[in-house]
Amino acid sequence: MPLTIANLTSNVSTDTNNVVTGDGILDDILETVTAHLNAQFKLNRISGTEYATVYLGLMQAAIAQAVAYTIGIEKTNSEVSLLAQKEISEYAQTQQITKTAPTATSVLGAQANVSVEQAKGFKWNADQKYLKTLLDAWAINISTAGVPATGVDAINVTGTGNINEQIANAEPT
Repeated sequence: MPLTIANLTSNVSTDTNNVVTGDGILDDILETVTAHLNAQFKLNRISGTEYATVYLGLMQAAIAQAVAYTIGIEKTNSEVSLLAQKEISEYAQTQQITKTAPTATSVLGAQANVSVEQAKGFKWNADQKYLKTLLDAWAINISTAGVPATGVDAINVTGTGNINEQIANAEPT
């Protein structure tokens, strides 16, 4: 919301003693400042030209403080709204209201499950490709060796592991 004069001062009036009052933030600050300034003047702590100098300084400070106060209220309200929205968003992602791990059915929990399944898929794909390489090598070996053995168990263990283990590893889990 843009800052306007209405945010700072409203319902300003002057009584018969020339006392200015109003309902805005600046009005309240100036009423207090004026009361203190007049008290110091009556006690002869401020006199003559000093009064004008002090009054000008107090006016500038009061205006600056009223603007800062108005903006700070607005800022706090905006931050409260933002935090409330973040709370809703965080709950939607984790389905937790405390500092614990997200549930499996939450957005982050489902995302974690997808990552686990993707990792399994990558491993399964790599195992499938390795098995295909072994079987292609076996097929080439059988076709060129002229040996009548055609069973998969005819593949010899050559440091790569038993072919049955390779087949089992290539199955999705």
